[in-house]
Amino acid sequence: MRTALYTGDIFRMQGRGGITRYFAEVIPRLKRPAEVVAGLHQSEELAAVGPRARHALRCPAFPGSARLAAPWNALLDRATLGGRSGVILHPTYYRDPRGLPRSEPLVLTVHDMIHERFPTLARRHWWGRRDPALHKAALCARADRILCNSQATRRDVVERLGVAREKTRVVLHAGRDWAAVPSLAVAGLDRPFLLWVGERHSYKNFLRTLEAWAACREASGTTLLCVGGGPFRPDEVSRLAALGVAARVRQTACPDSQLRWAYEHAAGLLYTSLWEGFGLPVLEAFGLGCPVVTSNLSSLPEVGGEEAIYVEPQSSESIREGIRRCLADERTAPRVAARLAQAGRFSWDACAAGLEAVYGELD
Repeated sequence: MRTALYTGDIFRMQGRGGITRYFAEVIPRLKRPAEVVAGLHQSEELAAVGPRARHALRCPAFPGSARLAAPWNALLDRATLGGRSGVILHPTYYRDPRGLPRSEPLVLTVHDMIHERFPTLARRHWWGRRDPALHKAALCARADRILCNSQATRRDVVERLGVAREKTRVVLHAGRDWAAVPSLAVAGLDRPFLLWVGERHSYKNFLRTLEAWAACREASGTTLLCVGGGPFRPDEVSRLAALGVAARVRQTACPDSQLRWAYEHAAGLLYTSLWEGFGLPVLEAFGLGCPVVTSNLSSLPEVGGEEAIYVEPQSSESIREGIRRCLADERTAPRVAARLAQAGRFSWDACAAGLEAVYGELD
């Protein structure tokens, strides 16, 4: 049985997020030996990996921190990855495959094809790395197996990168297990509220959704609570003012306990992306009985099943209608039970078992 050897790439780039959550959930569940060459990282979630994280030192996160740590991490990778044998390599994010040994089998997880679908939407700062899509295609060509988190992502990989379908496998992700997370109220919410979770840029479709919510008569007495994604940008502040809703929109960074409370008490989650590889917030919301308004595109119908309220994400009227339906959808016991059942169709144990099966093909 080969050791699963993971690079530290995503943990070095991302404090928290869907991809770090995926690896932090599945690696501890593996029955085979596994290691993460973490290096200088900024991840809040790497601690969940425990002793399988090697050479790990968490550093403060600030603009350019990952770039400053890159030379040291490159030396570490050269020293720890190059000489290993009897392993299955599994990059945690897209990197130049020429820096990985060719003698060992390689598995790659593709989480989405956003950069390929929306190349003009990928913004780059001077301190940031290049478009990861530059290495995604090369890694897919090098990989012995490609894990896709949904059938939609699998179709994109095959059609847009010309990958042989035979070397792709669909291993579904899962939502958060809320059992051990206490519920702590978000102060100052004295009216019904709708919830937006995560990033708001480009393909996430925030501004169009904001306009639809602002124009929805039935939502006039609600607040829009935006969790995560950083403070509002100047263009967002200007749009809030122009729509006359600045006093009804709030942005905050919540710990998991407050996020749990927000899902438990929100009138609904708005998750109207133009495209997603999977859509973890949908399952997070369902796991706490929260209604969801989401897009009828990409993987989201796979995740939402029959329980989500689907909209055309490029139609403001469709989003408004979805918000109207959501506000009328009370949290009755049967509706909550149906959402919990949908969330229960996905599990991290099943995801880890899927990885084990793929690794077993390469032992």
